[in-house]
Amino acid sequence: MLHLERMGGSLLMVENEADLKSNEDKLQHWSGVFIKAEPNEQIEHPENGKMLLHEKRQELIAVIGLLSVMGLFVLLQATFFSIVQSFLLITALAGSTVGYFLLARDLGITYRSVESFCNAGTGSGCGKVLSANEGKLFGFITFSDLTLGYFIAQLFTVGILVPLWTGGTIITTLGWMSILAIPIISYSLWLQAVKIKEWCRLCLVVSGILAVQALLFGYLFYSGLINLFAINLPGVAITLLLFGVVGSSLLLLKQVIEQKNLAVQNEIAAVRIKNSIDVFTGLLFRERQVDNTYFDNDFLIGSANAPVNLTMAVNLHCGPCKSELEQAKDLLSIYPELVNLSLRFLKSGDDGKSSGLLLKAWLHQLRKQKNGLADGQSLIDVWYGEMDSDKFSKSHSVNGMASGTETDEYLQTHYNWVKKSEITKTPTIFMNGYELPSTYRVKDLVPLIPGLIDIFTNKNFYTKMTLNDR
Repeated sequence: MLHLERMGGSLLMVENEADLKSNEDKLQHWSGVFIKAEPNEQIEHPENGKMLLHEKRQELIAVIGLLSVMGLFVLLQATFFSIVQSFLLITALAGSTVGYFLLARDLGITYRSVESFCNAGTGSGCGKVLSANEGKLFGFITFSDLTLGYFIAQLFTVGILVPLWTGGTIITTLGWMSILAIPIISYSLWLQAVKIKEWCRLCLVVSGILAVQALLFGYLFYSGLINLFAINLPGVAITLLLFGVVGSSLLLLKQVIEQKNLAVQNEIAAVRIKNSIDVFTGLLFRERQVDNTYFDNDFLIGSANAPVNLTMAVNLHCGPCKSELEQAKDLLSIYPELVNLSLRFLKSGDDGKSSGLLLKAWLHQLRKQKNGLADGQSLIDVWYGEMDSDKFSKSHSVNGMASGTETDEYLQTHYNWVKKSEITKTPTIFMNGYELPSTYRVKDLVPLIPGLIDIFTNKNFYTKMTLNDR
């Protein structure tokens, strides 16, 4: 997938050389970044897993809804079969399909086969015609809106209302609407040929479907198979109201999608600003500073020589702390030699019992692990997996390697640091002694680390910034 610098950033899927040749115009916007997608049957990251589950549920609901509507149509058509109704259903379905492609184009959703069909030959294709102000009703309802709304309303009317309605009022009303569409067909052809001087092939298909329906109803009226005046007010009103409900609902749905797309584009722009090293460091070096010197036997996860040091004040019964620690775990897995994490424990609601147990287990690991680093991450994972002091103490016996007095003194060191650093909430996170700006979380640091390495390893620059801040 190639990253394109347009529409706030988009991706172009490339499966073979032919894809590159057919998208030469889009390659002009290529940023030089590509993403290789590899198949993976299992998503290991919890957030990705939740998002995938949410998408699958949405797809399941959509499939169930679609199958239910199709089943209703099939059942009604089988019970009240009519050749005229079947023909109208087929043409309405064809019109709805074309209308969807037109509306998708308005929303920036493109399909390769549709684009090839629209842009075949010379000229601007469908784009110029669809965006023309002359083709908009009341200045904002587009040809795409009218097409999709009309044919979907017709689909529901023919598929559900006609079989259930006694008499021929509904079908006669649809016939009159088809006859009245002839001037719209003429206007569309005139607009394309004379005013815009470009042809939209999808629009021509829509005109063709409307013309076929008009010819069908014209024949039915002329032959007397349908009474031209077999109408009553309730039937006409219900039909028109159904068209109004469907049309307005589609307009509202389109506006919601457009607002969502705009919000996404704004979020992308905001993230780009947020991911700027200059913006981040400008905020970071204005935050308050604390002493981030390592303790003796510091509860350190990662390499002690890592240029980026995160210090996190946590409460072991704090849900947000658990979330930030999970994000920190991911960050350290991406940059194992570049980032480390020091933990500072507050006195929790159990009067510090859980903090004491965890620090005692940590000291025990340090005694036991004579060479190399103790595994602080596993202790954190076990604790937040259960958050139960009794279960933790049973699973982590210290065998006297860390005395109670030593643990109490070490725990008091943490409490003193918390008091001196004026920690009032958890989690509170510091980067190389500077408090993390409030608009950033640990997961936001992933794209920033490479640039921060240069800053924190440049002693002259880092010292200058520190002195200026002080």
